[in-house]
Amino acid sequence: MDRLHLWPEPLRAQPWMGDAGNLAALAEDVDTLLSACGREVTREHVPRVMTEARRLARHFGVPEGAAAQAALLHDLGGIVPRAEMVPLCEALGIPICPEERQMLLHAQLSVVLARERYGVTAAGMGQAIRYHTTLHAAPSALDLVVFLADKLEWDQGGPPPYQAALRRALRNGLEGGATWMLRWMASPEARLLVPHPDLRAAWATFGVTALV
Repeated sequence: MDRLHLWPEPLRAQPWMGDAGNLAALAEDVDTLLSACGREVTREHVPRVMTEARRLARHFGVPEGAAAQAALLHDLGGIVPRAEMVPLCEALGIPICPEERQMLLHAQLSVVLARERYGVTAAGMGQAIRYHTTLHAAPSALDLVVFLADKLEWDQGGPPPYQAALRRALRNGLEGGATWMLRWMASPEARLLVPHPDLRAAWATFGVTALV
């Protein structure tokens, strides 16, 4: 794995020898790493996102295995302590925009882990993992599934206050659900202090006017 010594010790101590296409084995390894790194909130969040991603994928005709795999890997970069994310990204040559320095670098690190640890190299998979928090200007159906699953099964404790409304919006398809979610994220209720450029690009694509 690229620059293995830079990553948290549990990841270095537990090399992966399996097949990422085996979702049960992948889920077990992700769970083991999250547990070893003390990420209990994420550990509880990830399987719920996977279940929701599979449900959405089946309903909307998106490859279910790809949705499950991306959902399992989407937050794995969070094993890196926040204070160490910027130095690690800099060491790995990952570009960092100012808006990412506080919250969102875990997604870029998740892409690296998906590729370097698990051999998940398909561009579409990396894209779905990379943009699961913000979406972006030209999302695929897989991007939308992972983005919406992450929002329906958030990691803030209990169901999100918008969950029922978002499920209603999904009656109008993935794009209908994404539009509703992006409008909520553009509202004061979302309490976004500094919207990411990719989120602003998604707002523009979906015709959302930001109120933040």
